[in-house]
Amino acid sequence: MAATLFLSACQSSEQVKPIREETIAFDLETAVEMVEKKEKLILDLALREKLSDLEYKELEKTLTQAFGSHSRDILSIFIIHNMDEQAGSDRAVQTTLYPTVFHQGITITRAVVEKRDFENAFFNETRLIITEEYVGDDEKLKDWTRDYIFTPNQNGDWELSGFSGVMNFMGEDFNMDYLALKDDELPLP
Repeated sequence: MAATLFLSACQSSEQVKPIREETIAFDLETAVEMVEKKEKLILDLALREKLSDLEYKELEKTLTQAFGSHSRDILSIFIIHNMDEQAGSDRAVQTTLYPTVFHQGITITRAVVEKRDFENAFFNETRLIITEEYVGDDEKLKDWTRDYIFTPNQNGDWELSGFSGVMNFMGEDFNMDYLALKDDELPLP
């Protein structure tokens, strides 16, 4: 005997609108520290030519701690999984430019907490948006921005929940040396 399940949804022409919206400046130094922690891991990966299987597994764990569910997105920028590669073989790190705060011309320009409250508290949202942008003269990077979007976890700590903007640049011209690193801000090994 087959059973049929019918699902229906209420659809309204009215969207739920917030009863209060607030944008609060977030401490820029704290924002820079938050982004530096994440981008140091990316820079460490990007400056390598290859990873052993063990190094890859360790990096995967570290990136998952730092980027949560977005760790796979970060790995896919740099590591191409080849179905033909043998288990235990080294993995090549793909050439790309992932601009970081450690590169000249890249800076954190904005950090704000956006709060939206609704009549039904279920819809309330709070998010921290940290905007990173290129402020140099290179025409290929002109107008480049990336937002790191964080939301508070159950403990009230900020957790990465997404990105907005251009993550990386690929092509013959682009690699991690495309922009020089800031000498006075090189990450420690």
